[in-house]
Amino acid sequence: MLKTDPSPLSQTIIALKNGDRSAFERVYNSFGPKLYAFTKKLVRNKEDADEIVQEVFLKIWERRHFLDPEQNFDGYLFRIARNLVYNKAKHQVYEVAYSKYLIGNKSVADNDTEESIYYQDLNHIVEEAYTALPPVRKQVFVMSRIEGLSNSEIADRLHTSNSNIENHINKALRDIRLKLKGYKLIHFVILTFFSSF
Repeated sequence: MLKTDPSPLSQTIIALKNGDRSAFERVYNSFGPKLYAFTKKLVRNKEDADEIVQEVFLKIWERRHFLDPEQNFDGYLFRIARNLVYNKAKHQVYEVAYSKYLIGNKSVADNDTEESIYYQDLNHIVEEAYTALPPVRKQVFVMSRIEGLSNSEIADRLHTSNSNIENHINKALRDIRLKLKGYKLIHFVILTFFSSF
């Protein structure tokens, strides 16, 4: 079988992988506009979209040694962007939850310093909770809530049934609720974050 020559994009990715800055610029100029359009549809804010696009390409440069010239580069870029949008949305949800909590608890608002420290720790606590899940349950949870895949897509990838995926997600949410039991803000986080993605 004859071996085909690498496509122009593959050649550019190979050069980028080897640290060629001009290759990086070509990738940025080629993919930047459509990545911005994709991101802006998700965040609906020019400044946030710009920031996320810049961060995507920063990650591409930092991780250039791990690039695979044969992979779907468009899909790889969009996946990074979607995860960054997700993380930004997650932090915004925490801010909304915290604001709601303060509005309903004037005594807490009067002691803002202590509660701000509590709030800052919340993100770390939540991440610890889901990273402590059993391997398969964690994988399903990440694919669903972090990567944004539907139950059907996850089932196809893991070669299992939709009901099995739903069962894993429900158990993951149960485990996370138990892990976070007793934290004052957690009912807001569960309702507005874990049940929304």
